[in-house]
Amino acid sequence: MVTPLLSESDRQRIEAAIAEVEQKSSLELVVAVVARSADYWQWRVLLAVCTGLSVAFGLLEWLPAFSPLGAVLLQLPAGALAYLALGQSALHRRLIPEVSSAAAVQAYAFRLFAERGLHQTRHHTGLLILVSALERRVTILGDSGVHAHIGEAGWAEQVDHLVKRLGERQAATGILEVIERVHARLAQHFPALPDDVNELPNEVVEER
Repeated sequence: MVTPLLSESDRQRIEAAIAEVEQKSSLELVVAVVARSADYWQWRVLLAVCTGLSVAFGLLEWLPAFSPLGAVLLQLPAGALAYLALGQSALHRRLIPEVSSAAAVQAYAFRLFAERGLHQTRHHTGLLILVSALERRVTILGDSGVHAHIGEAGWAEQVDHLVKRLGERQAATGILEVIERVHARLAQHFPALPDDVNELPNEVVEER
């Protein structure tokens, strides 16, 4: 189980910050804080199977009088217990190869960007901040309008800042700081316009 990163008051503060930024500029922000970006079940299954086999072989090796049938039958509960134990976030995280978690979070961010319509705003000012708790990873995606003014290096700087805050158990503070920092860099380029409307919901996305 993954411990939630945000309390109800955290969500309210973030949603208020999103509303304020969108009142002062033509930016359209979506913040998503999800438990995980993929299930990664295959890694838990693989280790659970190995655990079950190890228990059976260990019993037969160290207790020669133990029934072979009993050793075989114990594989299932031993594997099931291992599977449940590996569901704890601290253990589960260590099972996932870095390349797999990075790819999963990036793919999930692109899917959210499309599903939430961030590529369809009037001025191409859609901005997604995704925090994935299990992997402790952050992805920030900006539509063409905002990306042109920040670039890959600028996004990487914001991602590093937020990841640091996650390590300090200050997810909400980090999100609020990144919102403020991004707005400070983009507000002059995308001022609020008289006919601006709120194109996307301000609620924090929480899925999985």
